[in-house]
Amino acid sequence: MSERIKQTQAMLAAHHRDGERFAEMMKQGFAERFNDDFWAEWDHWIKPVYSAQPRVLDLGAGPGMFLQALAKRTPGIHAIGVECAPYMLEAKVELPEGCEMITEDLHEPKLPLEDGSVDAAMASVVLHEMKQPLRTLQEMQRCLKPGGRLYILDWVRAPLEVYIHAQTEEARVFDRETPVDELDDLFIHFIEHNRFSREDLIYMLNMSGFSVLHSRIMKEGRYAQIVAEKR
Repeated sequence: MSERIKQTQAMLAAHHRDGERFAEMMKQGFAERFNDDFWAEWDHWIKPVYSAQPRVLDLGAGPGMFLQALAKRTPGIHAIGVECAPYMLEAKVELPEGCEMITEDLHEPKLPLEDGSVDAAMASVVLHEMKQPLRTLQEMQRCLKPGGRLYILDWVRAPLEVYIHAQTEEARVFDRETPVDELDDLFIHFIEHNRFSREDLIYMLNMSGFSVLHSRIMKEGRYAQIVAEKR
């Protein structure tokens, strides 16, 4: 295992705090996050670029539930997850035929895929966890076919007041009796979740060989949905 991937694993462990608990949260909250509204958006923006035998990447695939869902919705699809966090890989669900998981560091990914061999890719709440996502975006530009699409859902920069109101009780944050460790954790998460703005992501996509087809702010400005197409 490379020193780079060890560094990324350590960073993710610190970011997620309790990895096993976080992996279980990803499983329990999957249906709420990937609900009917999500799939309607996916079908509108992504399904039209599917080939006869679609190939789709899921970046930061966690325990692999999105791969499962893709296989259920589209028989014959080749769904490939990319993940390196040990606690996510240990919590991996049983993957159906046509699905696989690749252990790779997204800071400098070298995926065993031919140029232009992928129809679409998903990056759900993964780019904000990265020190820099440029190599991931460049690798997606390489792997995607011309006209292939990248679907991004992620935390984006929002004012502290908006973030606090969504995460906890404002009165508790400013209570002098609130433990300092609790405040530290809140502000560390705020910094991590506010790494990039929507404009930052669009800029990096444009400079990496993509054209942004659609973007919108969600959840009071804390999330963004972006759909980009390989030029």
